[in-house]
Amino acid sequence: MVSGWLGRRSRPRLSGTLHIRDTAGRELAVPLRGRATVLTAYGTGLTGYGEVHAVHTTPGSTDTSLMISYGRDGSADLRESGLCAPGETVLLGGVAFTWRHQPAAIPRPRSAAPNMPRTLRPAATAQPANAHPAPAAPTGRLENLLRNRPADAPRPTTPNPRPNSTT
Repeated sequence: MVSGWLGRRSRPRLSGTLHIRDTAGRELAVPLRGRATVLTAYGTGLTGYGEVHAVHTTPGSTDTSLMISYGRDGSADLRESGLCAPGETVLLGGVAFTWRHQPAAIPRPRSAAPNMPRTLRPAATAQPANAHPAPAAPTGRLENLLRNRPADAPRPTTPNPRPNSTT
């Protein structure tokens, strides 16, 4: 097994959608993400079990196809496998699989309007690296203790002050 970046490079990512038409004529679309997708009755409503992987069809090329393995009863021995190129349909176990591959478009950078600044948030103020934040106000029990005491009452001290040691 190939590991690390070389393994990820040799196994391309899935993209687009896999459109499935089962033997009853029901159609469903499964979004393809990651490096593999599993087709189960629970996840897709499709009877049986299937796996989908993206593979390079020619060595050293970026041409990608889907390797689809599907069986109606879920048994690994009775699964059929086939390659599905973008826009093509492959028939496995009476079920038609069509890959609609949409390459991701690279968004264009937007130009700024002439009367608007490029950044809409204010610039951060420069602070020295050793600056400390302002102390927070007391919260919880301490806040209630300070708020409820009379103005002429002495300030509270720690409940268990350390005894002075004279040794």
